[in-house]
Amino acid sequence: MIELTGALQTVEPNQSVLFNESAVKSGCAERWREGSGQMTLTQPGRYLVTFSGNIAVPTGGTVGEVSLGIALQGEAMYGSIMRATPAAAAEFFNVSTQHYVDVPRVCCGGGACCQTVTIKNTGAAAVSVDNANITAVRVNG
Repeated sequence: MIELTGALQTVEPNQSVLFNESAVKSGCAERWREGSGQMTLTQPGRYLVTFSGNIAVPTGGTVGEVSLGIALQGEAMYGSIMRATPAAAAEFFNVSTQHYVDVPRVCCGGGACCQTVTIKNTGAAAVSVDNANITAVRVNG
């Protein structure tokens, strides 16, 4: 199991939320480097990945929809997109999602596989993200 947290930041379109602290880390099935937005699930099995955070239009930004999603290998997972449409800049909304992520035992090339998980800005404009929190728990394998 791993739990990562992130401080207030502005995330540009198609970029990832960065995490600056590992609140909990047990076992060796997950890897992460401080300041990175990538969490790597290294052991075969099924993981429950959960994200929550507060999102807003950055101060000085154009008011409109902002969104984030869980991405695997850089591609946002269908059904994981979290959207909010603030009425003013710096008006935060809490968003959350959780999804199962499977890490296969072997890949097409015959070697062990892994999955890279990120939280990606899936919108067309920058988004402010505060109190970002992501967890990955290996539920079977």
